[in-house]
Amino acid sequence: MVTMLASNLVSKKERDLIESILKKIDARRKKDARRKKDDVKTMTFLTLSKMLFLEENKLVEKYKNLDPKPFGFRGSFLGTKNIPKNFISLKNQKYVIREARNVSKVVKIETQYVPREVYKAYARLNNELYKDTKKRLLVDSAYRSPAYQIIIFLRYLRLYKFNVKKTLTRVALPGYSEHGAPHRQALDFITIEGIPNDKNLSDFAQTTEYKWLVKHAHQYGFYISYPCVNSLGIMFEPWHWHFEAKKL
Repeated sequence: MVTMLASNLVSKKERDLIESILKKIDARRKKDARRKKDDVKTMTFLTLSKMLFLEENKLVEKYKNLDPKPFGFRGSFLGTKNIPKNFISLKNQKYVIREARNVSKVVKIETQYVPREVYKAYARLNNELYKDTKKRLLVDSAYRSPAYQIIIFLRYLRLYKFNVKKTLTRVALPGYSEHGAPHRQALDFITIEGIPNDKNLSDFAQTTEYKWLVKHAHQYGFYISYPCVNSLGIMFEPWHWHFEAKKL
């Protein structure tokens, strides 16, 4: 059953519950890091449920079943299928950002999980990109289970001061996200210079890598999901490309 919110804004009680949930996820990630694992991205709703109290679970269910369309989101429901098992783990991806004239910082991307077929297409794309431009693209975000998508949504909900409508222009709810739909798997690309970042999202559209993608990505089965002009209620995301093997 689809849930409706009475308001675009979130109550004080729910804000407190969201903070509690996110703290528990952060603690879980720290524990995973000590064990050199990163299981949060592929967690099930059952695993998440066991971590939370009753009221926290009720809040998760509320947003899990929320209908995003009244808030302006017009994307399709893609389903919440079982988590695939044929992942390639992308580890030790790093990019370098320049903080000052002579100061650079190396940033390590968390382990990303890419379905095998999608990874092979990405590897071919990256090889050809390098041949043409001497540049490469990293994967900043790949598969996210529906349970983890809820966590991502709650993080952005907090970032956008608990404004549901604004949050839904940036991140989809479970079942609506291409990151959790292996048959239409999304990859969020980032350059080796760390473009884009949260402060300058549109900068990716000015890169050589993006301009190459626009011309060539379809040859490898990748398509931009949210172009500058779209009717889906999602902001322009030049870094977000989904894979469709059937179009190859």
